[in-house]
Amino acid sequence: MLRTLHAILETIMFLKKHPVAVMFLLGFVLSPLLHPQSAEAIPAFSRQHKTECSTCHTIYPELNEFGDAFLKNSYVWPRKTPAAAGQAQEAGEKGSRNEWVKISGLPEQIPVSLTATADLAYDDEAYDGNKFDLSARSLRLHAGGAFREAAGFFATYNLYTQGQQRGAVASSPANSANTPPNNTPNLNELFLVWRHALDTPINLKVGRFEPKLSLWKKSNRVITVPSYASTTYLVGDSPFSIDAPEDGIELSALLGSRLLLAGGMVDRNGQNQKDGYGHLSFKIGGTDFKGEEPEVSLESDSVWDFLAITMGAFGYWGRNGQFDNFGIAQNLNDFRRAGAEMDILYKRLRLKGSGSFGRDSNPMFANTAVGFDSRAYAFEGEYYLGAPVNLIPLFRYEYQQGLGGGTRRYIPGVAYAPLQNTRLSLQYMHSDAPEGINRIAFASLAFSL
Repeated sequence: MLRTLHAILETIMFLKKHPVAVMFLLGFVLSPLLHPQSAEAIPAFSRQHKTECSTCHTIYPELNEFGDAFLKNSYVWPRKTPAAAGQAQEAGEKGSRNEWVKISGLPEQIPVSLTATADLAYDDEAYDGNKFDLSARSLRLHAGGAFREAAGFFATYNLYTQGQQRGAVASSPANSANTPPNNTPNLNELFLVWRHALDTPINLKVGRFEPKLSLWKKSNRVITVPSYASTTYLVGDSPFSIDAPEDGIELSALLGSRLLLAGGMVDRNGQNQKDGYGHLSFKIGGTDFKGEEPEVSLESDSVWDFLAITMGAFGYWGRNGQFDNFGIAQNLNDFRRAGAEMDILYKRLRLKGSGSFGRDSNPMFANTAVGFDSRAYAFEGEYYLGAPVNLIPLFRYEYQQGLGGGTRRYIPGVAYAPLQNTRLSLQYMHSDAPEGINRIAFASLAFSL
């Protein structure tokens, strides 16, 4: 026992004294599968509000409670802090030099950031015999902020992305190339939020965005494996997934400070029908959706001084199809999704659970429709060790019911932040699927500036 404790202490001291060596070692060991949408922290927010990245993140890009409130508040600072007070004082000292900022409503700084990732995967079952796959996986441009307190905006543009890791896709000439091809640069998100439209509690979002269904955005995770199976799974040939960005209009409102309601409409090409969706989430304990921390009694402790529980539910109904030569959808597929989620935070321990159920009337876009019922679950536990170690070990279990049967995934991982804008992550994914067992180890370096 004493030897074990001694080894742990030596490991912690090594991490503190040799962060560069740790970064190198972590970059060439374990874990799985990456989609280019893995890291979407935006340091422009830190520069705008003159605060640390850790104000909103545990290890970026995973949001803490205050970061979640900042997101829900349309990128307007949700409450006054010493940093915000300092900004106000500094602005007062500048006097008329900043008068144009007040009049125009434009951000004083251009709110732009870049995020890059480099990855190494090891797949013992690689179809081409190349077990190691080392590549620069993505470079993304972000912009975000607010026009005074009237509106918030956000944009993400993929400057360069490569496809999935070799172990994640079937063999094809493109994937067999020595260097995977550059995917077409594209706009991932671009939207504007009109806050408290017409002096009501309603916020109006317009543009391309992830519909508000899940408690967590696709990028809100500490390791680079794809988002939870419950939000990313596909059925047959249908391209729909819960977390895919879409063009639409969304209304949302906070009732009080702990109940959020959201609903919207999505415009899908090739047909006149619009998709619709709705979301409800409620929080007990912890920092509320407006960023206000709970009052803590100095005379007696309560479990609610350390415990926060967020519960959510969502529904989506829509239609897609196979395009003909005129761009009109045919062999239509009517689909439905419903789900429930829970996020439990107790001190530094965080537990997440997510489940979704679906019905597709024709997911294969066949002339003779054959319906399919789908379901997927994900459960994750993580523990934040905090400064100065800045490590988060975690474990995730997933189950997904597909057309060919059920798939189970077991995913242990660890994330390390030597700097607040830099993250190293290691993961291992064991998949037990109808077509066989697949094992992938994966390491990723991501940084944002």
